[in-house]
Amino acid sequence: MENPRLPYLHEKTLSLPMQPGVYIMHDRTGKVIYVGKAKKLKNRVTSYFRNVEKHLPKVYRMVEHVYDFEYIVTDSEFEALILECSLIKQYAPKYNILLKDDKGYSYVRVSPGPYSRLTGVLQKYDDGAEYIGPYISSFVVRQTVEEANKAFMLPTCGRKFPAEFGKGRPCLNYYIKNCMGVCRGKISEEEYDEILGEALEFIKSGNASSIEKLTERMYEAAENEEFERAASLRDRIRAIEGIASRQKVVFSKMPEQDVVAIAQSGENGCAASRASGGNCPPRETRHSPCHSRYIMRVTLLSFNARELL
Repeated sequence: MENPRLPYLHEKTLSLPMQPGVYIMHDRTGKVIYVGKAKKLKNRVTSYFRNVEKHLPKVYRMVEHVYDFEYIVTDSEFEALILECSLIKQYAPKYNILLKDDKGYSYVRVSPGPYSRLTGVLQKYDDGAEYIGPYISSFVVRQTVEEANKAFMLPTCGRKFPAEFGKGRPCLNYYIKNCMGVCRGKISEEEYDEILGEALEFIKSGNASSIEKLTERMYEAAENEEFERAASLRDRIRAIEGIASRQKVVFSKMPEQDVVAIAQSGENGCAASRASGGNCPPRETRHSPCHSRYIMRVTLLSFNARELL
């Protein structure tokens, strides 16, 4: 392979952590050419720069053009997956084929009642269903729908309700508490619509809003001695909190935001900033390591320069 940087790249992988995260490959010009995720960064990234002659042709070509790489450590594989998706959407790397296939927009589909279902779809049809969106990332839509169905125990099977009430035993999802068991015929349409409304509120407004409203209703049910209902609401709150705790890669709704990251070790430090919104396209700036007293000054100057554009 004609890549004189291979010894340097392999040496650099030896200092990578054995933690989940995302790695970003750059070419000689600094352009991002590939983004990937890993359960263990060191093992995954090292595999690119050893035994290169055994790589598949598409991987071989990518490694040929790698000049340098960087990485971001995450707390879980789930966080790494979301971050990978976000970075691929941002950079559209040449050698990424997965997660780059969102040619259009994605929607959350609420099927016509009774007993509506939630699904993620790539197209919007005039079929009487309600569509929420559009969203840029189909992955985020699929993940959100999956989490909403699980947290609110909505059915995901192929049975049709109420036509198939009581026909056969409940599926495994009911017994592992991933479904409320609508097929038993013991959930009224009014009760189901109320829970579905909570799931839609979760999708539209996010974790915090859903938890706040559900908590108020839980306390109200407890005060009215409706303890079974209060316990059900408590379980939904815990499920949503579990979803929120699994990832911190937040897709912000703010149209304009500036982000600064600063790291310091002794008297030296480095900084990176990303500015977006206004009349300028998103722009990233990275400041090489220098004395800590200059880091904030240089970073602020970069933002002031942006305001003058």
